[in-house]
Amino acid sequence: MTFHLAGSATNGRSSTLAVVATCLAITTLDGLDLIMFGTVLPTLLEKEEWGITAASAGLVGSLSLVGMLIGAMFAGYFTDIVGRRPVILACVVNFSLFTALCAFAPNLELFGLFRFAAGIGFGGALPTVIALTMEYVPFERRQFFNGVIQTGFTIGGCVAAISAIYVIPAYGWHMMFLVGGALGVVVLAITLKTLPESVAFLIQKGRHDEAQAIMVRYSIDMRTESGRAVTEDGSDTGRGRALARLFAPGYRGATVLFPLISFCGLLVAYAMNTWIPQMLRSTGYDLGSALVFLLAFNLGSAMGMVVLSGLADRFGPRPVISTGFVVGAIAVSVLTLEPAQALVFALILLIGFCSASQTAVSGFVGIYYSPRARGTALGLAIGLGRLGGVCGPIVAGLIVGSSLGTQWAFYVFAAVGLVAAALVVAVPKRQPDTVAVPAARPAAAHRADMSATQSDS
Repeated sequence: MTFHLAGSATNGRSSTLAVVATCLAITTLDGLDLIMFGTVLPTLLEKEEWGITAASAGLVGSLSLVGMLIGAMFAGYFTDIVGRRPVILACVVNFSLFTALCAFAPNLELFGLFRFAAGIGFGGALPTVIALTMEYVPFERRQFFNGVIQTGFTIGGCVAAISAIYVIPAYGWHMMFLVGGALGVVVLAITLKTLPESVAFLIQKGRHDEAQAIMVRYSIDMRTESGRAVTEDGSDTGRGRALARLFAPGYRGATVLFPLISFCGLLVAYAMNTWIPQMLRSTGYDLGSALVFLLAFNLGSAMGMVVLSGLADRFGPRPVISTGFVVGAIAVSVLTLEPAQALVFALILLIGFCSASQTAVSGFVGIYYSPRARGTALGLAIGLGRLGGVCGPIVAGLIVGSSLGTQWAFYVFAAVGLVAAALVVAVPKRQPDTVAVPAARPAAAHRADMSATQSDS
């Protein structure tokens, strides 16, 4: 079948923004629901709800991350069968429903079970929206837009932190989860209306009429991977071959290292997001101040996601990510000196900014592998990396609840950040994949080649 890639540049940009905005809304809801437990944790501990302790709170905080690991690992498999759009819709329904159910949990066991179930939706959504976004944005700006959509996690975290300051004292912690479920219904309606299916998936499945309709509606051209998908052979896009590519010569080292980097990055990020309010409250700050620090962490992270991803497009991901991890480790170490409150706020803001290095890791994975292996690579890196997210809140909870105290938790976070930086430097360099681009767009081809070459940096 002959595909027509007509469409004005203005329409193309508008369509790109529609896809990016929808994926951003999904990750914002994802972030709000995920960070919500950290905002209610001080209240749960203060009231000893269900007899909760620091150790059991760390375990509950990790249950959603176990679900995220499972969701991320299996998302790629299901998207190969039913497509990206149905999987994303199912994920939104899942984490919205189970977040709302948390408000009605009669005991800690069911509360933890609901957090685990919601985590499956969290985990499945992220690699799927990253992969879909990269198909609809300009080729040379894929890392930047990866950062843009992942700012949703910190935007959601900021909304959760601000809401908690006013909602919890007035209506109780249960209301936080009810609001999260209600917002899920809104995001679901937006997603149903605006989110397209993967053109590459439709072509692979022989659904050419649907692919053509999407290309016309979204004004797809050869600047995007969706446009290029119509000129490539889709006969070998199965998951088995994609997995084989990850362990082909030249890729094996990176395939092992990327999950380890994600493990370190997510260990620190999720431990900090879960425990910042309680850790700083234990050093003498009141609940309101502690929640402001959580807000600062998420604000810094949101800025870092855009800035660091943009810098990765310009200078290459390797130096940007490794530098971010090192600076973050130094900032965490300074917290052990118990500086003044104003400096603590600035340090937390900087730590949040540097924690966005983990977001840039997803972009690094996305440009390191070919498009046909990207979904599997992202699922593997993010899914296995979630083990760090699982361990982080548990480790922090054990340290905070022990005689070691809060300072040792900061020491551990700093050490893990330095390990992450070393692993980034160790990722093997490789030659960029050859990308076929029509002669009619030489400038776009040059930018694409430059973007691919940055995966060596």
